Amino acid sequence: MNKNDIFITKDCLESITLFLLLTIFLWPISVSADDDALYNRAHRLLNQKQYSEAQQIFSQLSDFGGNIRMGPSYQYFSAKSGYYAGYLEESLKDFNHVINRYPQSSFVPYAYFFSGNINCFLAKADQAAIAYSNAYKTSRDSKLDKLVIESLQGLAEKVPSAVIENLEITTIPAKKRCELLVPLCQSLIKGNSFQSIRLLLAGCSSAEAERLIAQAEMLLKQQVEIGILVPLSGELQKFGEAMLDGITLQLDKYRLDTGRKITPVVYDTRGDEIEAARILRRLSAGGVAAAIGPLTSNEAAVSSAVLACGDLPLIIPAASQSGLTELSSSCFQLLPNLAWQGRKMADFAVSQLGADTAAIFTPTTPENLRMARAFETRFIELGGTIICTEYFRTKETDFGPYVKDIKSQIIGQLLDSIIFLNNDGDTIEAEEVPVWLDCIYIPAEAGQLRMILPQIDFYNLNTTYLGGDGWGADRVYKLGDHITKTCYFSSGRIESGASEKAQQFMADFDVKYGRQPGHLETVGYDAMSLISLALSNGQFSRADIKQYLSTIRGFVGASGKITFGQKHENIELPVFKIESGLPIKVNF
Repeated sequence: MNKNDIFITKDCLESITLFLLLTIFLWPISVSADDDALYNRAHRLLNQKQYSEAQQIFSQLSDFGGNIRMGPSYQYFSAKSGYYAGYLEESLKDFNHVINRYPQSSFVPYAYFFSGNINCFLAKADQAAIAYSNAYKTSRDSKLDKLVIESLQGLAEKVPSAVIENLEITTIPAKKRCELLVPLCQSLIKGNSFQSIRLLLAGCSSAEAERLIAQAEMLLKQQVEIGILVPLSGELQKFGEAMLDGITLQLDKYRLDTGRKITPVVYDTRGDEIEAARILRRLSAGGVAAAIGPLTSNEAAVSSAVLACGDLPLIIPAASQSGLTELSSSCFQLLPNLAWQGRKMADFAVSQLGADTAAIFTPTTPENLRMARAFETRFIELGGTIICTEYFRTKETDFGPYVKDIKSQIIGQLLDSIIFLNNDGDTIEAEEVPVWLDCIYIPAEAGQLRMILPQIDFYNLNTTYLGGDGWGADRVYKLGDHITKTCYFSSGRIESGASEKAQQFMADFDVKYGRQPGHLETVGYDAMSLISLALSNGQFSRADIKQYLSTIRGFVGASGKITFGQKHENIELPVFKIESGLPIKVNF
């Protein structure tokens, strides 16, 4: 049993007792002569609480009765007798048969109600909420309506997420919608679930509805919970812990600065996208004001899709995949995405370098291809020409043929039979012929760049290098200026440490943890900083937090500037060059 089992059983028993007041279906109904005696006998046994015997007869009629018109009655009373006899699984199947086989029957609302009770007994809160909701939608009986409302109230108080997630209020008949929502919101408040009150009661104009909205908004200010989704076990554990350390530091700062407390609700995603989505779906139906995470792009993609129809603000701190925020209007991406990196470097090539032609040299992984395609599209839009695109596999080590192919596009096909002469009239090999190209975009990783750049140098291809996040690594810097030559790259992962806020963050982090923070600690801190800023400005509901985040422009965080664009991705993307083994920020 889980912690809700005792409650569910108690509430269901109360509902069953009340339902005994519904006697309309306990009386015999006129049937054919062949089945009349059995049918009436079964009803007498049901009234006498001899449920097993009654169930056997109703089941026999359901299977072999000669009157087809009476099929719904036979099936319903077979299910109901079995229910009182304690045959819950069998009874649930029979009630589902009534619903599915006879959707126009007047028994359907009552079948839904009993199905809700059974799912309560089985500790299936989601299924119970769905069944009760369907009972209310299809019912034309005020007594049944009352019982359903009481059942949903009990469920909402103990398992609020199950009710909020499965209610679908727009499908409830408008004339009876507020009769359910007002008492339901009373129970949600008792269950400490305040975030959905204003949305649920938006169409209700009664004084009680207005009072409940005001009460919920007051309570929101007193009890702020933020969902945190990070891997705290498995292969990615140390990365999740790093991000959580940054988040925790900002929570401490918020408490010291404001005297108020934010309660983190921390979940372990284990680095699994399905687990992350499942957690976020539950948080979306719960009471948290916003959420931070998950860690990886795969987790973030599935999680964003889960929020497509939700209102929970989610800040994704570290994932850089393109299109994440397009899946949900309530998602915000802290790290500039891959496609934006490609566009940014195309803009830089044309506006800052005056480049007319470019080549692209890219791995075939999906992330790198997104960057390459974005660069190509934008460069052509700006009037540039892509002379060629070379693709290589991730485990490639010999890049000579690719470099030769790029050179051949510039000076014509390089054949062994062609003789090239240098300025002194000496014969030189084809690969030694110097060639100049405005720029070459290489969205590769650091390990690949360590092999690519020396080979480009060897084959005498002279150009300005352009790249992305992969260039921001010591392994690339240490190649030396004679190999990296003139190069520029965009990256949201490099902490320049130049701002006063970044310096203060590093000092505070060292005091608390006794070490210097890395990239994940920094973006975790900034994600929580943005939510703290919204709360400090009096934005406590999900809708208000989302609206506030949408207005963030030029926020200076520990990781750098943050501006959320039209699609809620950070469009503040610095460009760096490598000089003397260090990344130097370029004003652009």
